[in-house]
Amino acid sequence: MELEECQPENLASLSNDIANNYISSIKLSNFRNYKSFKANFSHHPIAFIGKNGVGKTNILESISLMQPGRGIRSVKLEEMSYKNRGNFGVYINLERNRNSIQIGSSLDIASSKLRKVKVDGKYISPLGLTEYLGIISLTPLMDKIFIEGATNRRKFFDKISWVFISAHANNVRSYEKAIKERNNLLKANSSDKIWFDNIEKHIVKYGTQIIINRFKVLKLLNEQISNNIINFPKANMNLVGEIENIFNQNPDINTFSEMYLKSLNEKRKIDFYRGFTSIGPHKTDLDVIYREKEMTANLCSTGEQKSLLISIILSVAKSYKKHTNLSPILLLDEVFSHLDNDKKQSLSREIESLDSQAFMTGIDKSDFMTFNKDSCIINLDSN
Repeated sequence: MELEECQPENLASLSNDIANNYISSIKLSNFRNYKSFKANFSHHPIAFIGKNGVGKTNILESISLMQPGRGIRSVKLEEMSYKNRGNFGVYINLERNRNSIQIGSSLDIASSKLRKVKVDGKYISPLGLTEYLGIISLTPLMDKIFIEGATNRRKFFDKISWVFISAHANNVRSYEKAIKERNNLLKANSSDKIWFDNIEKHIVKYGTQIIINRFKVLKLLNEQISNNIINFPKANMNLVGEIENIFNQNPDINTFSEMYLKSLNEKRKIDFYRGFTSIGPHKTDLDVIYREKEMTANLCSTGEQKSLLISIILSVAKSYKKHTNLSPILLLDEVFSHLDNDKKQSLSREIESLDSQAFMTGIDKSDFMTFNKDSCIINLDSN
């Protein structure tokens, strides 16, 4: 069935349904190729189509700034400003359980390199955005995640984790700061034992919580994947590393924290030689196995890797909705264009069954013919 093709300003009239959690409007100012842009949305799936370079992904990137971090492209904030003007604004209206929340994310490089976030007119840390909405993304930049280094897989899983546990983003930030301080001491060949002891206590405090949260989310996702009946391959996921081995051998949290602190102390000598901290959740890797084939994801075909990623993202969305009672917001950049018709049909049905808002991109509306009439296309070529 063909989707109804719509102009941005007319989308709100499509449906009076109220979803748990969805963006009802967006306004961009000096963002990427948009000097100005605004649109209204229903809670049904929305596809942006148009030629390459028209700004489809830019809209998804602006929405991704409603979470901690630097958006789906992970670039410097000033690169997002229109014609390098050094400032931009992204403003959304979030409908949450029939309440309307106004959220803004902006940058003015002349006054600060940090972006400012406001919720209903009050400044908050970007880390606090996860308390208001959960955004789950799948972009072409993630296509090589299974064959790249552990860092990208770890960041991928941490972004998933803070969707479930809002404090996780702050724990990661505090942990990374403490690790940087310890590394600076190592590089300076410092002999200040008291300062080392103090920093390592902070590392253990935040590192322990990061590990606990990651394993909580891992358990939720693996359970959801096992229960899924979908036309995408099932994945077995595990968190691996030296600190995870210690954690699995010491289920008592106090005992684990003591062992963690002891390991940091014992590794000072070798860490001095290396110039960095060699143990901790910053060294964790995400191990993914194609369950039916019992094959590690890095050995799978490109198509299988893409399908595994989709399977994981769908499990994140379902599990998030189940355990938070809130609808996630999906950002799917150029996902449908690389799928065969059978997989397009399957993914469309999965998104519709979630009853959650999904923003998608593609070059042609033919990529989205598998959605029902409640979904909508915005042709940016004609905007």
